[in-house]
Amino acid sequence: ATGRLVHALQRERGLSNLYLASQGQRWADERLAQTVHCDALQAEVRAAFDVLDTDSARAGHGTRLFSRIAYVLQGFDALQLLRQRVQTRQWTAARATEGYIRLIHGLLAVVFEAADSASDPGISRRLVALFNFMQGKEFAGQERATGSALFAAGTAGADGQQRLLHLIDSQERCLQVFADFASEPLREAWRAVQRHDTLASLERLRRILATALPGGPLDTALSQIWFDACTAHMDAMKTVEDALAAELEALCRERLQAAGRELESLQQWQDAGPELPGSNDFFDDS
Repeated sequence: ATGRLVHALQRERGLSNLYLASQGQRWADERLAQTVHCDALQAEVRAAFDVLDTDSARAGHGTRLFSRIAYVLQGFDALQLLRQRVQTRQWTAARATEGYIRLIHGLLAVVFEAADSASDPGISRRLVALFNFMQGKEFAGQERATGSALFAAGTAGADGQQRLLHLIDSQERCLQVFADFASEPLREAWRAVQRHDTLASLERLRRILATALPGGPLDTALSQIWFDACTAHMDAMKTVEDALAAELEALCRERLQAAGRELESLQQWQDAGPELPGSNDFFDDS
């Protein structure tokens, strides 16, 4: 549920950048439709938070996890104010982007605390892979938002260009950690995404942004092309993220079933009596 909401908020952030950079002339309807979609997914996350077992949470880890959740809930309550500032164009694209980043970072921190509290090695590895993949995808989303603002504004800003390079490098670092911890089927799924034509189109647009002279003009018509290319790439990344989540869920279910069998065996032994077969002969010299 968290992954779905993050993906939707990333899109809302990109559309908000396009809207603000175009001085509110374009993407208004698309942005509003996306906010409705995000609200529905936010309700799913709230419902998931509500059913968490707060009484039996492990000491330390549970405290940090619920603290992260409390922070996210504050962000949910403040989201309407952020949207209002975007709608009325009181905030710049950069400031709005930072607002979305803060909320998404809070959601990712919830995933991180879940990974940090996992005691089963197999589950822990997959949670680490999932968290780093989601973080890499978030850097890709920030890249989409930054590039959208540059193209829509029609000017190559040096700060924005430098930020793009930093975001690309940050993506690569996160995705390398993902590859180190993920299973081979998931690594192959990611390699398949990287071989897709969409990434080649994105690379061409990246070169346009990176090689433009600071302060020089950019073709505003490329803003939609850039947004669509980034979105296609992120949607492909979401399929890998979903596969990661499905693999993790299957492993959790397997571990729970195994624990249930062990508990059942222990209960059967306890019901049979405190003595193990042959225990009376334990100290017999013969």
